[in-house]
Parts: sequence; C-alpha cells; structure tokens
Amino acid sequence: MENPSVHWNQFDRYYYQKRLVFHMGWNEINLDHYLIESAPFGGLIALLRDDQKIINIKNIQTNKNCIFIYTCSGKLISKLDYGDKQRVKAFGWTLDEKLIIVYDDCEIVVFDIFGEKIKTKCITSRDSTVHLVYKAKVWHNGAVILTKKNRLFIVENLSQPRFEEYSVPENLGIVSDLEILQPKFSLTGHTEVFISNLAKNLFIIDNDQTLEIEFEEMITNLKVSPTGRLLAYYTETGNLHVISTDFKSHFLEFQMNSKIKPKQIAWCSSDTVLLNFEKKNTLLMVAPSQSFLKYEYDEPLYLMTEEDGIRILTNSCCEFLSKVPEVVVNIFGIGSTSFSSLLYDASQSYEKESSKGDEVIRSKMDLLPKAITDCITASSWVFQRDLQKKLLNAAAIGKSYLDNFVHDIFADMCKDLRVLNEVRGWEIGMPLTYRQFEKIGIDLLIERLINRKHHYVALKICEYLRIRKDRVLVRWACEKVKSETESDEQILKSIISKLGKEENVSFASIASVAYSESKNDLAIKLLDYEKSASEQVPLLINMKNPGLALIKAIECANPDLIYLVLLYLLNTLDINENSLFQILSHKDMAINLLIKYCKHKNKDLLYRLYSQLKREPKEVGLLKITESLSDKINLEMKLKIRNESLIAFGVSKNNFLKKITEDNIKLVKLQQDYQQRLELVFIGLSINQTTAKLLELDLEKEAKKMKKTFKIPNDRYWWIKLRALAKKHRWKKMYAWAKNEKSPIGYEPFVEICIKNRVGNEALNYIPLVKDPYNQVKFYLRLNKFEQAADIAIKEKNQNLLQHVKSLAPKNLNIPSHI
Repeated sequence: MENPSVHWNQFDRYYYQKRLVFHMGWNEINLDHYLIESAPFGGLIALLRDDQKIINIKNIQTNKNCIFIYTCSGKLISKLDYGDKQRVKAFGWTLDEKLIIVYDDCEIVVFDIFGEKIKTKCITSRDSTVHLVYKAKVWHNGAVILTKKNRLFIVENLSQPRFEEYSVPENLGIVSDLEILQPKFSLTGHTEVFISNLAKNLFIIDNDQTLEIEFEEMITNLKVSPTGRLLAYYTETGNLHVISTDFKSHFLEFQMNSKIKPKQIAWCSSDTVLLNFEKKNTLLMVAPSQSFLKYEYDEPLYLMTEEDGIRILTNSCCEFLSKVPEVVVNIFGIGSTSFSSLLYDASQSYEKESSKGDEVIRSKMDLLPKAITDCITASSWVFQRDLQKKLLNAAAIGKSYLDNFVHDIFADMCKDLRVLNEVRGWEIGMPLTYRQFEKIGIDLLIERLINRKHHYVALKICEYLRIRKDRVLVRWACEKVKSETESDEQILKSIISKLGKEENVSFASIASVAYSESKNDLAIKLLDYEKSASEQVPLLINMKNPGLALIKAIECANPDLIYLVLLYLLNTLDINENSLFQILSHKDMAINLLIKYCKHKNKDLLYRLYSQLKREPKEVGLLKITESLSDKINLEMKLKIRNESLIAFGVSKNNFLKKITEDNIKLVKLQQDYQQRLELVFIGLSINQTTAKLLELDLEKEAKKMKKTFKIPNDRYWWIKLRALAKKHRWKKMYAWAKNEKSPIGYEPFVEICIKNRVGNEALNYIPLVKDPYNQVKFYLRLNKFEQAADIAIKEKNQNLLQHVKSLAPKNLNIPSHI
C-alpha cells in the first residue's frame, strides 16, 4: 500500500488532500444544466433543472416540474413532482434530510425524500403581487424571502413556522446577492440578512435595525463561513475579500484582476475560500496568506461545504477536499520522526515477524500512550479500510505493552468505523467523515437511514451499538403496512413475528398508518398488541370505533380515558341516544361516570338514562332533590320538583327520605307564608333558624307551631329560645321564663350566655338555680364574687375549694382560711 502522503498537496502551512469518494452512478447528468443543493454531513443531492438555460433534451416533459434526489454516489432515490402551477425560487435541506422548497408565491413546503408533503407555510395577502419572490435563501431550519416589492420575510424555525417581517431600507435598489447569518451565530439570537446591491452598498438587516456599509466596488457574491465568524465576498473587478461578520476585522484581499464572476464561493472548513469558475471548470483555493492552489476539471463541478472540508461534485465523481490533520501528518508525513510514526512502522515489522519493532517500542515507553492515541485518531480520518486496520493494529500492538491504557477508546473507535464504513458504501452513499459523525450523532444517522428506507442497516447498527431499536422496527412496520403486494394477514404475521417480543414498540403508531391506508381491520388487529391504553383509545376514537375504545378504556380502569370516549359519544352528531345506550350496555364503570358527568352538565340526559337503565325511583328522587337546589329556578318550580321527588320516594317505600322531603315542603310553604306576611326573608333558613327568627320577632305562638309541626325536641327549643332572647337583650323576659318554667337544659346555659353578653348582674340571678355547687363557685369566681364563692365552699365543707377561692381573692377581703 502506497503512502497516503503521495496524494497530499502542501498549501500555505498545511497539507490538503482531495480524495475520490464515489464514481457517480447516474447516467447522462450534466451539472451545468441544474440548480443543485446538497444536504449537509454527506447528505442527499437535489437537482432541479435550471430554466434559465436552454437544454437540448429529447423528452423534456420527463424533467419538467421535477426535482431529482440522489445519494452522493449518484443513486436515484426519487423524482419529486413539485407541481406545474408554481415556480421554485429556492430549495435546501434540513439536517434529517427533509427537502425545503420556497415557491415564487412565498409558499414554503417541506417534503420527505419521496415527495410526500410534511408541512406547508404561506404568506397570504389580498394583493398577491406583494409577495412574489425576488430572492430567497434556505438553511437547515429556516428560510429568508425577499419579495419583488422589497419586503423581507424570515422563518427561523420550520418545526413551528411563523413569518417575521424585517424592515427594508428604501434605497435597497437592485440586489446582486443575498446571504444569511443563522440565529445561532448572530449576537442578537435572530437571523441577520446580508444584501448587496448594484450601488456598491451592503446592508446588514436584523429584527431591530439596518446597517448600511458603502464599498468602493460592487459585491457580486457573498458567503458566510461554517462557523459564522467570517464573510467572504467577491467584487465586480475580481477581488476576493474575507472579513469578520461583525465587520470589525479584514483578513484577506486577493486580487484576481478578472471580471469573470465565480459560479460559487465556498469554504473549506473555515480555513480557506474556494472559487468555482464555471466558464473554465476551474477550482481556485485561496489561503489567508494569499497563496492559492488551482484544480482544473474537464467537466462542470459543484461545491458543498462541510464542517471539516468540502465535497466536490462533478458529472462523473464525488470528491472530498480537506485539510490533513496534524496527527495524520505526524504518522505518514515524509521524514516524520514522531513516535506515532515509529509505532506504525514497528507494527509493520511485527507483521514481518521482526524483533526490530519490539526494540523501537520499548525504547520510548513514556511516549507510547500518546502514540497509541494518535494512531486511533488517525484511523478515524482515513477512508481506506486497509489503512484503518493498519493504524488500529499499530494501536493494538502498542496498548499490549501497557497495563493501564483505557481500552474503551480503542473499542469505541472500532465500532464507530464499522458503522461509518457501512454507510459509506455505494448503495447507501453517505460519505460521512468521523468529525461529521461526531457532530450529528448516532440518532440523526439512524433517522437518515430510516428516511432512506435502509431499515435493515439501521437495525443492525442499533443492535451492534446496543442502542434502542424500537424506532427502526416501528418505521419498518409502517412501511410494511403500506405494501400493496401482501394481504393484511401476511403483513400482520410479518410484523408480529419481528416486533411481538420487543419492548417499547408503539403498535398504535403502526395501526395509525394502517388506518390512513384504509386498512381498518389490520389497524384494529395491530392495536390488540398495543400495551398502552392511552395510545389505543384515541386512535380507536379517530377510527370511529367508540365501542371498542370504551372497552379498552374500561379494561385499564382509567377514568380519564373513559371520559374521553364518553365526551366523544356525547358530542358526535351521528351517534343518537339509542346507540349511546347500546354502547354503554352492561358497562357499569362507564355508566357511573356518565351519571356523575350528567349530574353536573346534562340533567335531561340523566333522566333518560335512568329510564333506560330502569334505575330505582329512589335515585330519581335524589336527583330531583339535587335539581331543586339550583338557584336558577324559582320557588314554585322548586316545590313542584320536590313534590315529584316525594312521589318517587313513596314508590320506592323509603320512609326516611319521604318524611324529610315532606318536612322540607312544609317548611318552605310556611316560610313562604311568613315572608309574605312579615315582609322579611325566611326562605332558605333551616327549621332552627326559622324558629329563632320568629322568637326574635316575639311571635312565640308561631314558634310553638313550628315546634309542634316539626317535632322540635323540648331541650333544643329551649336552646333556640334562650339564644333568641339573648340576641335581643330581653333579660327580664328571660328571667321570668326561667322562674316560671323548669329548664330541661339546666341553668348553666343561662349563666354562660349572660356572661358572654357581659351582663354579669343578670347572671347572678341564675347561679343560685345551678344545682352543682362546684359550678356555682366557678361562676362566682368568673364574676369576681369571692365572698359568695367562699360561702358556697364553707357550706359544702370543702377545704380545698375554699383554699382555691382564697388564693384567687384579693388580700383585703376577709376570706377565712379554715372551715
């Protein structure tokens, strides 16, 4: 194997290598006839016929209104028909290889790689001419549109598309080029738009302000570097400049002295600028030091900037131009004396069974860990599998000399390179470098493979790297469901055989695809394998199968899901009550939840439901009572409804409910009568409150009628009367009442209520009537009547009680110490 440095070109202070990646598999493609956009990170290529050029083809209709999507190896993925009513003004790719198309009427559509619309966003206006696109630019998650009426619209997030309009200066004039600085690079966090015009001005426009810079020459091309820090621009007189995007620093001025405008300006990483001159098929690479390197081709070419280099696409091949990393130069550079180079040479000696390699390694053991790491790192840079093996073999030999080397680094690199070598194959055609792979991650790589329908490769990668594979299996199953060549039974059998034992597989999403393909029976059968009822039930509702949805919701005993089905049934116009009751038949949990819902929201339906279910009259009566409590109905209606509930309780032979309902009706009628006669509010009061109010009004005869009618116990009546008299401060009447009648509640309440109302003199009238001498002493002490309290203690011959009184009494009182 020849030394890789043979293909290096020394440029400025570094080495660059232009390596062949693929021989293109397409036939009779001339890139000169197409507008081209490539997805980043070794992604797909989209070709759109350039309608500005005259093309001599036999079957022009086959190319009209089509975007051809190829892999980097030239394998045709699809022909995307974008329609004949609109004209494409710009297109580009998302990171997960969705194609973004901007039409001339400001409509933005996102397609998958097989032409299915995923998302649409459009600016609407009564005057359609306001929004005809003049220039547009697309990046991986947004778009910028400049209309012919000089209105500038920005979409920064196509996942949640929302147009934002920037102010455009009145002196914008005729635009020569448009470039954007993505939000992640700008200081404001919003998209910045660079617009150059024929009047030698450059406008920097963001959401807040516009900055205008005057130049000595007209700018024809603009290109921001991949890091967003630098801006390269080309002038009408053939000068290339590189400045910072904050316009504070000028790094390069390269004089071409040629008025030929380059077809493209591109960046090779953020180190050098490349100019693609279409007329001579020449590629010129310019370094910061103003040195340059020229590549000449005999066919048209197109440049695609990557994170760590640039892809060069021609009619016949795909190449990758990049800087050679220092670690690789140290190993393969001519005359290199680094220990990593010596380790690599020593590994070759091992293969020849020479002891020289062992001597070299042992001579510098302190440098061995870094040399091993360098060999592992270098293997990630090269594309040739044989060279990868040699570098990894050198690392393996080196780490066998060390006891404490972290072997995971080696193992991880082996795994990653196997994955990369697989996707770099011609069939998949994704020439990812290791640096690009680190940038996008395994998840996005798997997503790309799934989108391209390489499910088997994606599955094997997941198994090899021991990561979750359910996403791959589900997407494969979704594609399987769309098959027109197999019966539903065959599709189901195939899916279950592969997914039946897998965890975390969403059969609901597969069933959803089956339903969208009008395979309802297959969708229902697939849902039987879905473990999550929260996934099953909504889909069954969407499939207009509420009966089965209700069964699934009840099986998992989830009230929220049951309510979801019930609300669907109640709000669906084509489902009548008979169908509703039929679906609910023998489903007690759902019936109980519906009853609970109807009690608050739909009383009429609840009565009909009770009738349909032949519920006991008692439940109907209780429902009527609840209904009569509403503030929205008048008193007559309340009495009518309660009489209906009285009848229901009578039919159910529930004497308790019947009796309290009768009492309630009597009470309301009495209150209605009092309210009309006395012009005071009674309705709404309880029996006790009504009786108390009558006593407060000195209507004792009416109060006793209440006592007799509702059989108020005598002790409760005394309590009600006592509080009513105290409330109105009728102390003399209270005392006369207490003396003339024997109190069933004792006389302690009389004392308490007098003390509470701060009429202690009145309380003294009742203390002698209290039977318990201890309570008498307690009340006298609360009223500061210490002599009377002492007299009770002496009378009762209670020395302890007397001592207690003496301890509380003032010292100037003559309270005896002993009985």
